Amino acid sequence: MQKIMPLTDLQRTAGSVLADLSSTDESVVITHRGRPAAVLISVARYQAIEADLERLDELELVELVREARQEHAAGEMIPHHEVVERIQRKFAPKQKNKRRAS
Repeated sequence: MQKIMPLTDLQRTAGSVLADLSSTDESVVITHRGRPAAVLISVARYQAIEADLERLDELELVELVREARQEHAAGEMIPHHEVVERIQRKFAPKQKNKRRAS
């Protein structure tokens, strides 16, 4: 279960809150003026979240490579020169309209 704690309570009991974080897997939502402002979690839980996110990035990359291979096998490719042209058009600096002197 998630704990909810006002910032003023955290200020008074920070030591025990930190001790509880390391001994439990619970998170603590810190409120400021009655609204959620931050979440405290243990370092172990934070590291697990980071590892999970890294793994999700890897899985996403694997899926993109798989899709690209399928497209390649199906002949759904764009020639290199067309890719370069698209990139140049997309990232080319915008030309400003110049006024002609009358």
